Amino acid sequence: RSSLRLSALKLVESENNTTLITMMQSDAGGGAAPSNPSASGDLPTSDTGGAAAAASAMADKAKQHISAVGSQVQVQVQGFAGHPVLPVVCRAWIFLFSLLSWTITASLTSLGSASNFQLAVGVIIWIFSIFWLVVEVSILKAIDLPIGTGTVWMNRVEIFSDAILAFLAFGSACSVSGVTTALCDFFDFPTGGECKKYIASNVFMWFTWLVQVIPLVVFTAPAIAKAGDSQDGTVLRTALQTRA
Repeated sequence: RSSLRLSALKLVESENNTTLITMMQSDAGGGAAPSNPSASGDLPTSDTGGAAAAASAMADKAKQHISAVGSQVQVQVQGFAGHPVLPVVCRAWIFLFSLLSWTITASLTSLGSASNFQLAVGVIIWIFSIFWLVVEVSILKAIDLPIGTGTVWMNRVEIFSDAILAFLAFGSACSVSGVTTALCDFFDFPTGGECKKYIASNVFMWFTWLVQVIPLVVFTAPAIAKAGDSQDGTVLRTALQTRA
């Protein structure tokens, strides 16, 4: 019996020791230092998504601002171009510049072929400018003229006359410009104030051409823009409506 009791006591003691060791191991494992996230390679990432979103928002605002400014400028330009007095001013400029050009040319003592050509062109443009200035003023003042203003044939006369006169003004201005460059700059002839008159008449003819070409551009720009939107052949063929 004593031997059995001794065996039982040893068994209980060994079980107690095993339990104590297990408890000590669990306490040691629970009190371990937390792992370093930097040692494991899990570094915190920067917030690049927020910066990209902010940059995109700024770009959108800039685009909206530019679009708004462009729309305002377009409205202002359309308002200026649509002013009812502008055609009268354009025709008045043609009248004034052509008048100055041909009167100064006529005052020259020695007239060559180029100056005679510029004189004739200046007089023709001046006569047409008087006619179209009267037409524009009558339209502005709502006065009816017995010439069929606004009819198809009248519009065609205006288009073709402006086109022909613009080409004539350009040709005469180029011819006299060549003469003044050769005579006045290189040969200093004619002497006195003749060269200044040559140059002045030529400058006013250039001004006449510059203003004369404005109606031509206004006439042709819509047709060119319409033809540019077409996908049939070339722009020239579309504008002329050339048959296939």
